[in-house]
Amino acid sequence: MSYSTKVMFLLTVVLLLTSHGRAQVDSNFHCYLLFGQSNMAGGGSGIPFGTAGPSDTVIAADCDTSTRIRVLAFCDCSAKYSADCPKFTQSRKTDTWYTAYPPLHICAEGISPGDWFAKTMLDSIRDDIKIGLIPCALSGQALNVFEKGGKNFNIPNWAHPTLANNSPYDWMLARCKLAQQTGVIKGFLLHQGESGPGAPTWPTMAKGILDNLKKDLGISTTALFPVVVGELRSDNYAGFNKDCVAALANTYPNCVVASSAGLAVQSDDGFHFAAAGMREFGKRYANAFLKIASASYVPRKGFSDIITEPAASQRARLYRAMTTASSSVKVYSIDGRLMKSISASNAGNVLHNMKTAGVYIVSRAINDGRSAIVPFINE
Repeated sequence: MSYSTKVMFLLTVVLLLTSHGRAQVDSNFHCYLLFGQSNMAGGGSGIPFGTAGPSDTVIAADCDTSTRIRVLAFCDCSAKYSADCPKFTQSRKTDTWYTAYPPLHICAEGISPGDWFAKTMLDSIRDDIKIGLIPCALSGQALNVFEKGGKNFNIPNWAHPTLANNSPYDWMLARCKLAQQTGVIKGFLLHQGESGPGAPTWPTMAKGILDNLKKDLGISTTALFPVVVGELRSDNYAGFNKDCVAALANTYPNCVVASSAGLAVQSDDGFHFAAAGMREFGKRYANAFLKIASASYVPRKGFSDIITEPAASQRARLYRAMTTASSSVKVYSIDGRLMKSISASNAGNVLHNMKTAGVYIVSRAINDGRSAIVPFINE
C-alpha cells in the first residue's frame, strides 16, 4: 500500500468514526424555547399532587406523559419525588433530554404554560413529530438580563443553573444550540414583564433579543419564524399588555399574543397564575402558535400532501374532485384539528354540516393518491 493510499485510508476511517459519533438532526424533532420569568417557569413553588392551595390543584392530566414530548433539563434534580407528580422520581441532569413532566424549570416549580403548550400541540400535529422544550425562564428577572452581552446580574442561585460565561444570553443560546444538534427550533415562547422597565423600552428590548437569537442560531430573519408572547395578568397589568405585549406582536414579524383574559390567578400575590390558569394558558399558546405556523412548517394530522391552488377555477376543480370521489371528506379547524368527517355522498353540503361560523380546511384523497385541501368559510 502506497503512502498516499495509507493516508487516504486513515482519513476515511477518521471521518467514519467522527460522523458515527455525531448526533444526527431529526427534522421531525421540533424544539421550542421557553423564556421570560416566573410565570413561564411555573408560577412559584410546586404543590403536592391533589392538594388545593393558593396555586390551585395539580391534577392527574398535568402528570400525563408522552415520549413524544422531551425537555432539555434546566438543572440537576435528584429529589426523591416530584411534588407536582409523585409517581415520578426526579432524576435529571443539566442539559440532557428527558420525558416531560412538571416542573420543567427548577426542581420546585409548579405547572407552567410549557406543559400544556406541548400537550395541546400533540392533538394537532402529525403523529411522527416529537416536541422538545428548552426551558430558560429566570424567575424574578427583568427582560434586560437576556440581552446579548449582558453579564454579572444579581440573579439568586435558586433561580438559575450555572450560567455560561456568567451571561443569561450566552447560557440560553448554548442550550438552543445543543437542541439544534438533534432537532430543529420551530418557535420562541416568551412571558415576561412583571419585573423591569415597561413601555416604550420593553418592546424594543424584546425585538433586539429575538433578532440576536435568530441571527446566532442561523434562523433566517426573513423567514416566517413564529413567536408567541403571553399577556401578563389582565387584572393587574392591562396597561402593560396593551402598551408592550400588543406593541411587540403588532410590530414584530410573525408574532402573536396569547391572551390572559379570564385565567385563574393565585390568591396570595398579584403576579402569578394558578395551576388552572397555567393549564389554559398553555393551550392558548399552542392555539396562537398554530394560527401563525403554516401546515407546511408544522405538518398537521391528515395533511400529508397539500395541493396549493389559490385560483377560483382551480378551487372549483378540486371541489368537484371532492364531491365525486368515494371516500369521506374531512373538515379541519384552521389549527389542524379534525372537526368532522363527512361521507362523499353528502360532501356538497360541507358548510351545512358545520354548526359554527369560521374558516375551515376541507381535505380528501383524490384520484392520484394525494390529499387536496380547500378553504371554506362558514358565515
